[in-house]
Amino acid sequence: MTLLQFPVTGEQVSNDETEEVIREAEPHRALVRYRPDGGELFIHTRVNMVLLRAAASLPILRLKLTPRADELTARDTLLTPKGSQRSYAFLEKLCQDLAAANCPACYIAEQHGAGGRDFYFTTEDIAGFEQIAGKAAEALAFPLTLERHSLAALAPLILPAEAIGNLRLEIAADARIRPTRFEFWGAEPSLAKLRAELEKRGYRFLSLEIVSRELRMAKDVPIDGEGFGSVLKEIVPLARSLQCSYRGTETVEGHEQFLLTRPLPERYSGARSGIFSRLFGRG
Repeated sequence: MTLLQFPVTGEQVSNDETEEVIREAEPHRALVRYRPDGGELFIHTRVNMVLLRAAASLPILRLKLTPRADELTARDTLLTPKGSQRSYAFLEKLCQDLAAANCPACYIAEQHGAGGRDFYFTTEDIAGFEQIAGKAAEALAFPLTLERHSLAALAPLILPAEAIGNLRLEIAADARIRPTRFEFWGAEPSLAKLRAELEKRGYRFLSLEIVSRELRMAKDVPIDGEGFGSVLKEIVPLARSLQCSYRGTETVEGHEQFLLTRPLPERYSGARSGIFSRLFGRG
């Protein structure tokens, strides 16, 4: 089966005695998504494009765990440390049990916020996966609900925007434009100039972290392949011209490709044109 060629998780594997790294950790992204009520969802995604290409034609199972009442904060219903510990204990046991059973299944992503932590897996054996997941949840006294989706349906939530285009996923028309957060690094004066230029282009200021030298802005932008590519072709050269770098959170290759000490990749250079420039340019 296709998925058996991948490890269940993309975590680093080391020799406990020698600390020698046997397998490097796969890239991941920490993403922020916005709920209709303005609340935030925090997504942690495994960025293995070979695995995601396989998952594009397979079901994606969303595992919804119901935490105990005392495992949620009263203010914003986020998991307490105790709640997070128990949910990760479930994830660890599930992954170990899947590997032991040689079940063709792989961890894809997780979601934190809005009352708990959900995990996303792809599998070629739904019945086998559901049986193993049910036993793992029962062992930790977790009420468990499983939902079946496609990667295309979940992509706007759990994938970096650039990956959607690279995978050529057909996402729903009403999901092709969404509020998206952009982060930039730079010196404080440079970030102030970048903020002003982005606000002229319709971006909303979110925060400026002086210690980490990070600017956060947001805008409703297209997240399909062509549309998001047009967005990056505007903001990446703009940031570089002001001695700032885009953190690359919504890209496949990540932040290192945007470091000021490196040449800018050709795919991100150049001005936008056509309909996307008119719809999402200045103003």
